[in-house]
Amino acid sequence: MVFSGESILEALRRINTNQARIIFVVEDNGALIGAVSDGDVRRWITDTAELDLNRPIDWVMNRQFVALPVTTKPAVIAEHFDHKRDILPLTDAAGRFVALARRSAEGFQLGERLIREDGPAFVIAEVGNNHNGDLALAKRLVDLAQEAGADCVKFQMRDLGSLYSNQGRNAEAGYGLGSQYTLDLLNRFQLRNAQLLEVFEHCRARGILPLCTPWDLASLRVLEGDGLPGYKIASADLTNHELLDAAAATGKPLILSTGMSTEADINSAVALLRRLGAPFALLHCNSTYPAPYKDVNLSYLPRLKQLAGTLVGYSGHERGIAIPVAAVALGARIIEKHFTVDRGMEGNDHKVSLLPEEFAEMVRQIRAVEEAMGQSGARALSQGELINRENLAKSLVITQALPKGATIRRELIAIKSPGQGLQPNRIEELVGRLAQRDFQPGDLFFESDLSQASARPSRYRFSRPYGIPVRYHDYQRLTEGLELDFVEFHLS
Repeated sequence: MVFSGESILEALRRINTNQARIIFVVEDNGALIGAVSDGDVRRWITDTAELDLNRPIDWVMNRQFVALPVTTKPAVIAEHFDHKRDILPLTDAAGRFVALARRSAEGFQLGERLIREDGPAFVIAEVGNNHNGDLALAKRLVDLAQEAGADCVKFQMRDLGSLYSNQGRNAEAGYGLGSQYTLDLLNRFQLRNAQLLEVFEHCRARGILPLCTPWDLASLRVLEGDGLPGYKIASADLTNHELLDAAAATGKPLILSTGMSTEADINSAVALLRRLGAPFALLHCNSTYPAPYKDVNLSYLPRLKQLAGTLVGYSGHERGIAIPVAAVALGARIIEKHFTVDRGMEGNDHKVSLLPEEFAEMVRQIRAVEEAMGQSGARALSQGELINRENLAKSLVITQALPKGATIRRELIAIKSPGQGLQPNRIEELVGRLAQRDFQPGDLFFESDLSQASARPSRYRFSRPYGIPVRYHDYQRLTEGLELDFVEFHLS
């Protein structure tokens, strides 16, 4: 939002940064008085004689906007969305601008990629700390992930001094063995912040999106300074509402894993993010390394989507590629898998990671599944099926001569291949009808034999040349009586 009286230039800056193409204008007391889209600004620029971007935004704003009470039920809000409107301001009883409603089914923008329900899955190569503290290896993993077809390469950033109660020193005996092992690895294998930012720049140079998981507020501030387009929140922080609040305040899309979380934890996080107006997606996840297949529970994906009311995905720690491919078939629009060059390297994640050639095969399988999913609704025959239906299926044929006007009796009809005529399930529709034409033995019955009058060629007229596709054996019959400019023969 911007305040009444702020400059048009400032409003344009807000529009550039919020990626929503619209801002809302409020008075000092928060009362909503106008809306400004990038289209409103363009129209003002082309219509005005004196172009002064320091004029108040009030000169440009649209006062005829749609706003709804913040108490409006989601189903009612959804009815107000259309092809031009995917964001609605919500106001309190005093008319103050207090919340935004977004059409979440449309997904969200992450860099140059729009992630949405009807688009391809967004595939993340999770490097994490699999670079083992080697900057050159980190950049090589970026290159390999890009070559393997990943949409994104993700890393992790921790400020050990603020994240751990002992300021990140190697854990003493008071810590559990797992914590001691993890802290030892982090102290030895973390890249410095400046090195990670260098890796992000390498991602951009290679044309692949960089993402990072901030494990603490200090890391989030560093990443925000680098201008990352969004953030991944680890399963361990789904209940860390302080971090969620800070990440949501950036206005950028959030991808959150749900491993180690109860349904109550998930509902609590969703309620917070909804209240903050954050664009987000939830990833189903089992935080075991490696996760046994029996514990993955992919059937939870539809339930998670119901809870989230937005995009869902899958973050996998199991071995192999079968599970993420299956997750896409169940509606996952984001896939995250760990990525390494050597599963024998030291560290927790290497053994559950995919090698570059395995990751590439996973991407190929995901794209094949997406292509095979097709569309819901009534079943339609493909071109190949239409051809094979004609070649392999059966038709209704007449077994003896029958003059026009005579009754078609059941004993005159046989079922034979090929399937160029009426299908056998239409036989009862034929019985008892009067023949619309003369029949010879072996003639096929067609759809026109079920109507009162047979179809006849018409003399069409067009303002441009027109013709029809034909075959060598039927072009003379098909073109008889027609004034065609051309016929098209298909060769095979």
